[in-house]
Amino acid sequence: MASRRVGCGRALAAGVAAALLCVGAGPPSAQAASGARAAVSTAISTAIGNGTIGAIGAVAVAAVTPMLARLEAAAGSVVASRLEPGGRPTEGRTDWTPPKDLRVPSLPPTPGTAGGRELTKYEVVGNAYAAAVTRLSARCHLPYMLLAAVNEVESSSLRGRILDARHRVVPPVIGPALSGGRFAAIRDTDAGRLDGDPVWDRAVGPMQFIPSTWRIWGADGNGDGVADPQNVEDAVLAAGRYLCAGGRDLSRRADMEAAILSYNHSRRYLDTVLGLYDAVNAGLVAGP
Repeated sequence: MASRRVGCGRALAAGVAAALLCVGAGPPSAQAASGARAAVSTAISTAIGNGTIGAIGAVAVAAVTPMLARLEAAAGSVVASRLEPGGRPTEGRTDWTPPKDLRVPSLPPTPGTAGGRELTKYEVVGNAYAAAVTRLSARCHLPYMLLAAVNEVESSSLRGRILDARHRVVPPVIGPALSGGRFAAIRDTDAGRLDGDPVWDRAVGPMQFIPSTWRIWGADGNGDGVADPQNVEDAVLAAGRYLCAGGRDLSRRADMEAAILSYNHSRRYLDTVLGLYDAVNAGLVAGP
């Protein structure tokens, strides 16, 4: 398998036409996927420069584009299996403990408009859940309440915070410095752009992504051209994409458990999120 991946990488470097032959080569490792993506990008740039892309035509371009997305997802899945959104390594750490103010999230009013009045914070958040479910349900049957349960565990459903006109969290949600000890030691990867810390990384936003993981999974949920982890629509869609990774079908309990564990590889975390999810589905709801 390793030799085939290397061969595919070399073929990709040879040009766009050869790249099309590698679409079915199978999921690469993180290193191979990263190299293959770079090779495809180089091949496309070269083809555009020498006019080859015009000869191949729109059909070839349409085939290359989803292949790049596949390679991105493959590399992202491998990286995410080693480092969870909040920067907790999957091995060598103490077990996670639930927040002290954990509550059962409530079902907000039916998502939609507010009939002329301004939406409440929880209606905005509920709409973000609903939008993510609409975009991803056909792919993985993402449950609305799974997003709500993760948000409750990660940022207490934004209690004590407000949303500005662009639906960014105020004050922003920024986790502790990942400087070792109880957390992974992760040196700054974004020059403090997302977390304000130029020395250590910190988990950011309502769904608590570290900058390096956000770079892979970040999403533009509100269509403004920016993937912002402090924006509710962006953060919720990114979390949905992460939970759906690897071809999971979240209508299956085993796949849902695997998705939750991918967010935080802790049995206690799994039991907490599933407990919230099951409580709401059983009708035991409380105020946010």
